[in-house]
Amino acid sequence: MILKVENLSKFYEKRGYFSKEKKIVLKNISFDVKKGEIFSIIGQSGVGKSTIGKIILGIEKESSGNIKFLSKELSKREKKDIQMVFQDPYSSLNPAMKIKDILAEPLKANGIIERNEIESLVKNTLHEVGLSEEYENKYPNELSGGQRQRVVIGCAIILKPKLIVCDEPVASLDLAVQKQILDLIKKINRENGITFIFISHDLGVVYNISDRVMVLYKGEIQEITEVEEFFSKPKSEYGKYLLEGIR
Repeated sequence: MILKVENLSKFYEKRGYFSKEKKIVLKNISFDVKKGEIFSIIGQSGVGKSTIGKIILGIEKESSGNIKFLSKELSKREKKDIQMVFQDPYSSLNPAMKIKDILAEPLKANGIIERNEIESLVKNTLHEVGLSEEYENKYPNELSGGQRQRVVIGCAIILKPKLIVCDEPVASLDLAVQKQILDLIKKINRENGITFIFISHDLGVVYNISDRVMVLYKGEIQEITEVEEFFSKPKSEYGKYLLEGIR
């Protein structure tokens, strides 16, 4: 087990002149993520999927509950051990920096400053994500959407993390490029043993990449099951509703 979430809740308080309103986003959710798997969180927009990812990454703070990463409190982990791939690759990359400098940035931020080591890691990472060395000196606006997302994935894997959270990473790409990026994620998962949490509303994408799925609705877990079992015989009414939309 790489990640254990227990009784996680998240709410926001909105204060008015005479009242206080509480918006509940997550309600006492508990789940485990197995080491080396691709664990998908699915549901329509606004059900709390991305909030889970942000809490795991430390971008947001839970209101209550407990999260353990490799049997330790999440707050005690090394930051490099959990990385993120966002939906929009262009907004994730500094347009004024060359690709080699973008890839080198997380290395320098984590104390790797020796020039030859950085150059070697950048070249190896480009190769891992399916880009040749000629891309080193290009800028983000010179790349296609799929190539930019490969660079974003490169930034995530260059530190050799143990877990990567992907939040709708192919939603902005056309179908042919989606497949290429999904194949790349599966290749990294298989060859490097990196665990992935994959957040998506696209059931076709989820079916093609997941080992297990967690169905979320209004901040509550509806079911957690193997991907094949979910698509053949969902246990929850909301799961059945989601599948009806693609049949």
